[in-house]
Amino acid sequence: MASYTQISLEDAECILKLYNRSGVKSCTPLSLGISNSNYRVELENKEFVLLKISNDKNQAQLKDEQDILVYLNDCSYPYSLKPYPLKDGQFIYTYGQYFGVLFPFVQGIPPGPSDFTCSEVGRAIASLHTLKHDEKKISKLRSHEAVGYGAEEICDYVKSKNCPEDFKAMFHKLFPDELQTYLNASKTLERGIIHGDLYYDNTLFDHNKISTVLDFEQAGRGEYLLDLGISISGTCLEKGRVITPLVNSYLSGYETIRPMPTQEKSLLDQAIMLGLFSISLWRIKRFKERNLNPLMENSYQDLLVRALHYFEMKKQELSS
Repeated sequence: MASYTQISLEDAECILKLYNRSGVKSCTPLSLGISNSNYRVELENKEFVLLKISNDKNQAQLKDEQDILVYLNDCSYPYSLKPYPLKDGQFIYTYGQYFGVLFPFVQGIPPGPSDFTCSEVGRAIASLHTLKHDEKKISKLRSHEAVGYGAEEICDYVKSKNCPEDFKAMFHKLFPDELQTYLNASKTLERGIIHGDLYYDNTLFDHNKISTVLDFEQAGRGEYLLDLGISISGTCLEKGRVITPLVNSYLSGYETIRPMPTQEKSLLDQAIMLGLFSISLWRIKRFKERNLNPLMENSYQDLLVRALHYFEMKKQELSS
């Protein structure tokens, strides 16, 4: 959510008036990511709000994301934020060439990787995976595949002419069965709303407890196991590597709320590596193919290396 779009106090005042708010006292840019420009706006009545300007999504994509957040709020998910409505009840503002969303500003700090962090993130995602869904309502929400990459999409990409050779070679090394076991099992895996990018740095902690889950940009209907794999692959880290003790801490928190089915446990290692390939492909699409940030063009390779390290660690554990 890096600050790419520069706005003035006058711009912020005009946007806030669309929400029946006024009296902007300050507008401070926040550098927290890549897809949005984010501002912490202080109003004269001492209210603080988070003003987001979209840099990487069109209005339809942004609406799909807000539909999920509103739905999660209706389901009483305790960790997500609900966008503020405009005067007309919609959730996406348009101001000149800009469009975006307004949220409550939440106090908290991003945690560092630790046993406690892993356990708390595990509990938060398990709470998401145990929501009771209205099938009619959830069917109207987007699928994760509309914004992210699962096993089928990765297999298809490996066969495409655009696939980098290092991505393809690593895929065949780590998934010698080309994910056929996973794909066959995916037909019966439990599904619901998944976050799709729940790394520990997409959370805020307050008083040593997780308070907020951020960035539902890759959320949608999908497999809980894929969500677990993605989240573990970016949360259970020590010196940039996924390690078993932190994975165990994560699962200890997760299973206090949702015990994992036997099928999911048997596929977890594949899901963790799949999670790394999923975010690696996300980076390829944005930074290599779309050139969104040239400095990040080859950042996908870091995740391939992390997947290789995990593969070798598990192989060593099995042989010892």
